[in-house]
Amino acid sequence: MVQRSNELGRLVSALNAAEMGTPAVVLMEGTTGMGKTTLLSEVAEAAGARGFQVAGAVTSTLDRFMSFSVVRQLFENLAAGPEADALESIIGTGPGATDGSGAGNRAAADFDEPAIHQRYNELYQLVSELSGRGPVCFIVDDLQWADTSSLQWLNYLMRRATNLPLAVVLSCTTGVYPADPLQIAEMQIYATRVRIGGFTAQDLPGFAELVLGRQPEPELTKASHTATGGNPLVLRHLLSTLEASDAGVPEIPASYGVQELGESALAQLHRESAQLVQLARTIAVVEPAELGLAAEVAGMTLPEAADGVGRLARLGLMADAGKPAFTHSVFKDAITSSITRAARDDLHARTAASLHASGARAALIARHVQCTASKLGRWAADALFQAAGELLDDGDATTAASFLTRALQEDVPAEVRTRLLVKLGHAESFFDPDQAATHLKQALEDIEEPELLLDVTSLLSRALYLDGRYEDARGALSESIARMCASAPEYSAQLRLALRVTLPTEQSGEHDVAADRFPVDWRRGDARGRALAALVAEDLSNRGEDLTTSREAALVALSAGAVSIAQDPQRMMAAINSLIRTNELDLALRYSSEAILAAHRHKLDLIFVLGHTLRSRVHFQRGALAQAVVDARLALAKAQRMNLHQRHPAQIWPMDALLSALLHLGDVEAARELVEPIGLTSPLPDSWHHTSLLHGRGHLRMRLGDSAGALRDHLECGRRLKSWGATGPAVLPWRSYAAVAHLHLGQSLEAVQLALEELELAKRWASAPSLARAMLTVGMATGGAAALPWLMEAEHVLRGAQALLLRATILVELGTTRWHHGQQKLAREELAQAKAAAERCGSRPLLSKLAALPPEALGRSGLRPATPVPADSPLTPQEHRVASMVAAGASNDEVARKLSVSRRAVEFHLTHIYRKLGIQRRTQLAAMLYSTGSSR
Repeated sequence: MVQRSNELGRLVSALNAAEMGTPAVVLMEGTTGMGKTTLLSEVAEAAGARGFQVAGAVTSTLDRFMSFSVVRQLFENLAAGPEADALESIIGTGPGATDGSGAGNRAAADFDEPAIHQRYNELYQLVSELSGRGPVCFIVDDLQWADTSSLQWLNYLMRRATNLPLAVVLSCTTGVYPADPLQIAEMQIYATRVRIGGFTAQDLPGFAELVLGRQPEPELTKASHTATGGNPLVLRHLLSTLEASDAGVPEIPASYGVQELGESALAQLHRESAQLVQLARTIAVVEPAELGLAAEVAGMTLPEAADGVGRLARLGLMADAGKPAFTHSVFKDAITSSITRAARDDLHARTAASLHASGARAALIARHVQCTASKLGRWAADALFQAAGELLDDGDATTAASFLTRALQEDVPAEVRTRLLVKLGHAESFFDPDQAATHLKQALEDIEEPELLLDVTSLLSRALYLDGRYEDARGALSESIARMCASAPEYSAQLRLALRVTLPTEQSGEHDVAADRFPVDWRRGDARGRALAALVAEDLSNRGEDLTTSREAALVALSAGAVSIAQDPQRMMAAINSLIRTNELDLALRYSSEAILAAHRHKLDLIFVLGHTLRSRVHFQRGALAQAVVDARLALAKAQRMNLHQRHPAQIWPMDALLSALLHLGDVEAARELVEPIGLTSPLPDSWHHTSLLHGRGHLRMRLGDSAGALRDHLECGRRLKSWGATGPAVLPWRSYAAVAHLHLGQSLEAVQLALEELELAKRWASAPSLARAMLTVGMATGGAAALPWLMEAEHVLRGAQALLLRATILVELGTTRWHHGQQKLAREELAQAKAAAERCGSRPLLSKLAALPPEALGRSGLRPATPVPADSPLTPQEHRVASMVAAGASNDEVARKLSVSRRAVEFHLTHIYRKLGIQRRTQLAAMLYSTGSSR
């Protein structure tokens, strides 16, 4: 370790931290030949001497095709007894163990949720158990070649391990394109990075003396450093060559780097026999774990291969005379690059055939099939199919898709080709919905089995839906429904339910779908049952029928956690939305937060958008408007970075949530800017998310004074929902908003009719917020003293519920109505409660309504009582008075009149207030002053 004490000290610091119970991760980076492997060996030795449980893994270029390849290497030396059994149950005894099932032997599409998230957690628990016996040190060399599954788990481990005695020391070669660059980039964020460079001119004499066994001449060291750039590997080889030279004065080339070292080794090899060259080429390309495979592929006997490896070891190319592995990747890469593409193809083809004949694991066969263009037959397609399934289960959809694409190049029967297309579409649905739809459509043409037809149609419609191709998605569902209507009515019924819930048409409301006609019981809790339960939950809440069963179905859908259905955003949306509609806000908050956490851990962008959107909706229902805005903005920002098309659901979901929150905060200008891309009058597509956005736009138009336009938007929402059979009052309160628009237009009879219709539906649904809102609307539509019983009952129904914003709205109406009808004492009590609730919500519109009442209604002598300026406030007393009045809903003119100053003076004060508080709008001021219920 000459001249590497500083780097070694930084690596060993990870051991020091782990011994203190703090996990540490160090990533060593450098170009080829810098001595990273040697440093790792020193760390491993030091860790072992200090009582660590040490496990190491070394990757190769073919490891990227093997799920959990690195993880298996790490655990195989640590896990014994119960831990070994646990490891086998988590990821199996080895990659791709043959089970006799190929591409043509699967009866259904096998679209169960990937168990990858559970595996990550179980592997973490295994590490936790091992660390209970003493500190653990994981060492991984050449991380750039690691498989995606292992990289994902290592990143998961870095985020999850917060109090384990764990040291993770990694090396990565720079200048080489990694197997998974995104995972490597994430690892660079979490790890302490140590960059390893070449020796300096001052460092070189000590290293040269170690190699040569004597003190080198200054001219020699200077020339050697100039030629090699201080690369330790190249320096050692160059100095050793010069020392062995018979020439009196050794001649040092002007430039001698990694490439020249590889060429030198290649030239040396080519001076040997053709048989030895063939063996070296075979080992370089095939990377055999055992000498027997290398011998068979190279066309040699085992003794001949053993002798050849010994000769290569004596040449300095092999590390061990008994193991077919090169001493350094430089030699392997040089030999590989000297072989033609056709020769490499042939070596991989022969290796795959040999492994297949020996009954080897599917993943071992598949990685060689993947590397050759030669057609090998049905067995090759079967191996690729099985290995792709395992890769999907392990979270590597991209590599799985590449395996299946390769499998389709083989000559296979039509039924096998169909199942390959199905599996390929499944894999592509995770990252390329357009390609997924293309391959699933091809597969559907030849599918007859009802269960497979159901699975593939569901997946195809989902891919088309997420790609914004709603009509194509409806067409796919409708076509399969027609195909199965007579032969498999139970499967047809489930597709009809999916069509009605996700892609309704004007005929959707005309057809009932009996739950007892489904092919599976949604209560049974397996993957298929949970998928169906999500549809049942949303369908019942859409129709406003059987709140209890809707809640039960939503909980069944989420019984394995929100992460279990992370690959199906529609199902997650359906289940958590149903919890919101059934007033299970705590559960909805829990599952949406769980989805966000999973999205962070596993880089699931669409789930990130969905989780934050749903949590924004929960905050909105609870009256936490500022928090609702934060979540909605996070979701919208992520969707915009994903470069999705404008009709994509992930663009509309957060826009809709943000619009509602902004309007109830009173930030009309921000709401108008948000809606500008779709326009205030443009027609919107007939989809669930666009219809919800249409409802929000109607609310905006009302706030802008366009009552007629608002009414048109709300009535169009109602027309769509009615035609879809979605009459549930918890879906969208369009009747309540349309009734208010009617009142503004002087159409009281129409307002009362809509309010009473809403009330009847709310009674059937029996959710407290829906009932309270309907009673509030009836009271507002009725008006006068006759409104009091309705408003009083609405307030009573909502007691104990978490709907703070709705409660504040009801209290404002109830208190105002009492005040105007001579019940001043009760009015003051209710208006005080309304004011407190509105301040907690940060609702400027409600605070403005309260500010418009006579001062004595709120027990005040002015618009807002003077309040002392908090000691830590950045505002002056006058600025604090202005801020308090504006936050209470006063206009600039009202503030100017009350304070006896000019309007321009108020505007001047507000400019300073915004700058000092770091805000931009009046709404943000209200949220800041009242989000905790007290002035700042």
